[in-house]
Amino acid sequence: MALMDLPLGERLRVLQDLLSCTGKMYAWCYDAEGRLIDTNCPDRVLDDVFSATGCMEAVRHHAREHREPILLSIPYGLSWSAAFEFDGDGLQRIHVFGPTTTTELGYDGISKAVQSTKIPLHWRPKLIRILQRIPVVSTIDFFRHTLMLHYCVTGEQLTNADITFFEPAMARGQREVVARKDRMNTYRTEQALMRMVSEGDLNYKSVLQDAASASRGVNISHMGSLEQVRVSQIVFISLCTRAAIQGGVSPEVAYSRGDAYIQDILDCKTVADAAHIGHTMYDDFIHLVHKGRANPDRSPQIQSCCDYIELHVEEKLTLADIASHIGYADYYLSRKFKAETGFSINNYIKIVKVEKAKTLLLSTDMSIQDICDRLHFGSRSFFAETFKEITGIPPAAYREQNMR
Repeated sequence: MALMDLPLGERLRVLQDLLSCTGKMYAWCYDAEGRLIDTNCPDRVLDDVFSATGCMEAVRHHAREHREPILLSIPYGLSWSAAFEFDGDGLQRIHVFGPTTTTELGYDGISKAVQSTKIPLHWRPKLIRILQRIPVVSTIDFFRHTLMLHYCVTGEQLTNADITFFEPAMARGQREVVARKDRMNTYRTEQALMRMVSEGDLNYKSVLQDAASASRGVNISHMGSLEQVRVSQIVFISLCTRAAIQGGVSPEVAYSRGDAYIQDILDCKTVADAAHIGHTMYDDFIHLVHKGRANPDRSPQIQSCCDYIELHVEEKLTLADIASHIGYADYYLSRKFKAETGFSINNYIKIVKVEKAKTLLLSTDMSIQDICDRLHFGSRSFFAETFKEITGIPPAAYREQNMR
C-alpha cells in the first residue's frame, strides 16, 4: 500500500516514526483558529512560546492566502515549520514541526530568547530547562522535514524554493540590541572560520555549525530567500579564497577554485543546493591548505597521526587509541613521533588543544571552565597553566586582548 493511500493520521505517524530514527521531532496539530488539538511534545509550554513570539499569528495569516509550507525562525535559533490541511477552500488543520535548533543552545542564548517573549516570569526558569532539550536538526534536514510534512498532509511534492520564510517582527529597541549582538557574533565567528582555512584546521565542523546560528547571512531587502543565500555564499567563498591564499595556496589555484564555486552558486536552483555548495567549498579549501602545509619530512603514518589528533581534539586522546589507529605499538609510535616532529605525543596533543581553545575563546561566549571541560583538560588550573605555557598569557587575558 502506498503512503498516500493511508489516512492522514496514519501518514503523519509513519513520518514521525521515520524521523525518530535519527532523533526526536516534536509534532503539533492545531485547528483553523490556532487551538491545540494534539501533540507528542511533553512540554506544553512550547505551545505558549510558539504563540507568544508571533509564530501562530504568522502561520494563520499565511494560510489565508497560501497553501505552501512556511518555515518560521525567532532570534537565538529556534525554528518551526507548518503545513496546512484544507477541505476545498476551507482551512481545517495546521500541522507543525518544532521547535528545533541548528546547534545546541547555550544558557545565555536561551535566557535572552526567553526574555524576548511574553512568557510570565514564574514560567521562565522551567522554560529555560525545557529549551535546553530542544532537538538539534541541521538546516538542510529541517528543509527536508518540512517538505515531507507538506507531502504527508497534501500529497503534493514541492522543492525548497517553495517554502516561505518568516521571522517575527520585534520592537525597534530590541531589534537594534539583537542586531548589534548578531554583528559581533558574526564577526567573531567569521574570524574563527577564516583562521581555520588559513591554518588548514581539519577540526572545523563544530565552528561551521555554530556559524549557522551566529549569522543568517547578508540581509538585503526586496530579495527572495534564494537570492539572499546566493549573495551570502558568494561573500563566504570570496573570504575563504583569500584565507586559503594566506594559508599558502597559490593565488592562481585559489582564485580558480573560488570562481568555479561562485559559478556553481549562481547556477544552483534551491537554498539547500547553495548550502551544500558552501559546505563543499569550505571543506575543499581546508583540505587544500592542510595538504600544502603537511610536513614533507614526516612519514605518511606520522602525518596521519597528527591529522587524527586534530580531528579528535575534543575527545579524551590516549596513546593506545592513537597507536591503534595508526597500527603501531605504543612504544614504537612514541619514539617515531618524537623523532619526526620534535614533540612527544602528549605535548603535541596539548598544543592542538590550546589552538582549539583559542578558537573557542574568540568565536564563542563559552566560559573558560566550559572550554576546559569540552577539551578534557581535567581542571581549570591545569588548562590555564598549559595555555600560558604555550601562548605566554592566561586564557582570560588572551580573550580580552584579542576581543578589543
